[in-house]
Amino acid sequence: MKTNASQQGVVLIMSLLMLVIVSLLATATMKSALSGEAVSSGVRQNQLAHQAAEMALRHCEDAVFNHANSGAALPSGLAIQDFSITPSWQATATTWDQVNLAIYVLSLNDVNNNGAPYQRPPECLVEHLAAAGTPEHNTVFVVTARGFGPEVPKAGDSADRRPKGSEVFLQSTLQLVEIPPATPAAN
Repeated sequence: MKTNASQQGVVLIMSLLMLVIVSLLATATMKSALSGEAVSSGVRQNQLAHQAAEMALRHCEDAVFNHANSGAALPSGLAIQDFSITPSWQATATTWDQVNLAIYVLSLNDVNNNGAPYQRPPECLVEHLAAAGTPEHNTVFVVTARGFGPEVPKAGDSADRRPKGSEVFLQSTLQLVEIPPATPAAN
């Protein structure tokens, strides 16, 4: 008659091996879920930065349009920059990341009007796209806007205003066309 004494340790070793395999699978699944969460969070922050830049772009376009068509005053702090061979918006380090009076900063109250989570308001810059004295000087503008994600803290008072987080630039060319008055229909 045979005894099973030689097989008693095999069950324990197999159980421990299965426990290690299941633990490794659980760890890999957790890492995958956390990685997916981080990617999803990054995409959301980038989308919110894009929305903030869009708000600034539309705000500045409307201000320039109203100023040019009806003579309405530009919002306090918004100035249309003169034409330059090298536009101001291209000089990223000197224009956007340091204290610059040419950059118009929207009010955080306007940006966070529906409970949006922004800490730093979006910014814009408006420039003439044609030299003074040309017919296009007062009708063609380039509007550049920069928006930030909700994780970007307020800009400090220091000279370096470089954001730490999501940042999106948007740009449009605004060409104002004079619409001739309608002529009355002949009866």
